[in-house]
Amino acid sequence: MTVTPHGLNDEGTTQPHAATESSVSVAATGAIFSASAAGSNSLVVKVHGDIDMRSAPILTDFVLSRVTPDVRMILDLSDVDFFAIAGLTIFTALDEARLNWCLVEGYAAHRLLQAAAVVPTAQRFDSVENAVH
Repeated sequence: MTVTPHGLNDEGTTQPHAATESSVSVAATGAIFSASAAGSNSLVVKVHGDIDMRSAPILTDFVLSRVTPDVRMILDLSDVDFFAIAGLTIFTALDEARLNWCLVEGYAAHRLLQAAAVVPTAQRFDSVENAVH
């Protein structure tokens, strides 16, 4: 089942309110986000597809609507096929919200971080399993 987030209008841009589903598919970009518990105090946000200027703000809304500072969030980008420079705004938003988060970067995100010479403040892992432990 594909769910379009409440914050997405017909043009594929976001509206002011955040998405509340546990899984979201952004039809305009092909991105899919899901959230699931990992352990007693962690949440894994798994991202598939492309993160670009259309999907990055929706992903940010998706994450910020689900995570509080007392929950450790694992942002899993290992199945992201394309990670545009606009995706870096997600990292900034998570830092500004003072969330406890870490990153499983995957190839596309790793490549952009290297090319842009950006080092996220979050701890980075090579797998969700390593991030949970």
